[in-house]
Amino acid sequence: MSRPLLYVLVDAVRHDYVQPGRTPYLARLADERGLSRMRPLLGYSDAIRAAIFTGRYPDEIGYWMEYCYRPQESPFAPLQRLAPLDKLPPDILRRALKVALSQTVVRRTGKRLDYSHLSLRHLPFRALDRFDWTLRTEMSAPGALGAPTMFDRLTDAGVPWRYVDAFKLGKQGMLKALDELPRETRFVFVYLHQVDMASHLFGIRSPLFERALRRTDALTEQVVERARRRLGELDLAVFSDHGMSPVDRIVSYPSLWTHPAFPERFCFALDATMVRLWFEDDSRELRDEVRGLVSRGVAGRFLSADERRELHLDFDGRLYGDEIFLLEPRTAIFPNFHSMLRPKAMHAYHPDDSEQHGIAIGVGRGGGTVQLVELAPHALRTLALDATDLAPAA
Repeated sequence: MSRPLLYVLVDAVRHDYVQPGRTPYLARLADERGLSRMRPLLGYSDAIRAAIFTGRYPDEIGYWMEYCYRPQESPFAPLQRLAPLDKLPPDILRRALKVALSQTVVRRTGKRLDYSHLSLRHLPFRALDRFDWTLRTEMSAPGALGAPTMFDRLTDAGVPWRYVDAFKLGKQGMLKALDELPRETRFVFVYLHQVDMASHLFGIRSPLFERALRRTDALTEQVVERARRRLGELDLAVFSDHGMSPVDRIVSYPSLWTHPAFPERFCFALDATMVRLWFEDDSRELRDEVRGLVSRGVAGRFLSADERRELHLDFDGRLYGDEIFLLEPRTAIFPNFHSMLRPKAMHAYHPDDSEQHGIAIGVGRGGGTVQLVELAPHALRTLALDATDLAPAA
């Protein structure tokens, strides 16, 4: 029988952070097991986790963003009557109101409609009837995505596994969960969020960030030792989902929020590094006007059809945008639909950018580049399970 396998996802650890003076445990582990770069995909943490869990790219499973354009099924439609509040200054007050609604009315709505999680984020009130939460259940739940996850595969094979999330449990709760793992557990997936959070809040040039990086390095060692103490000798892989770029310039799009044709004739989504657009008529004049508002004076470009195919974002249907404008690294959008506070560092730029590359230790032979979709088949093979149908797509 194979040894238990421990996966540790250390969110947002960039490939060049792994140095003895900054991350002594990861540097030691890299010397022992080999260090490769992890190439992300274009998308945020939910899209990346879906790729990790399934071994499939977004266009293979049909999942990319946590919320999508689905006017016929929006659970938020009753709240559209609050549209006048879009004019309420300042922006932080509107955000605070949406947080409060997400914790009360929206939470009750989600429970009634069988969503495991539902939030307004910072969607405009006047366009709430256009958007839906893409998944109704957690990604690790059985059959949650458009393809079996590694967790589904393990369950079907009768292999006991656990997913341990430090963001949900807190540090002490996470360590306690490791101490109490059933002895028969064969696969443990641990998620550590601290470096990602510190990056967004403090920036990656801050002493506070360096402190968070060092503490997370030490916490990673604790995780490995606790799991080893409970389960015995382990196979181990430690990896990050993406790197991080400092934000040197902020752009905003007030003209989109107030445009008279929004949301009836066009709609938009402001991600921190992307603008996604939907058009409801064939007006070339309107399309050119809106495209100009998005791109004028901003370092970035609209992704061509070929680029979207290369980035595995060539979807059937319109869930995630008719057009996508991608910013260049070190520029970010704020206000956007996600962030409560102005981000001081960001990810989800083009995955070819070196600053976006993460780490992979114990996956591959060291050196070179690992793809996110290699992680699920690697786990199955390590646990002596069949992974022949999970050869990564070109």
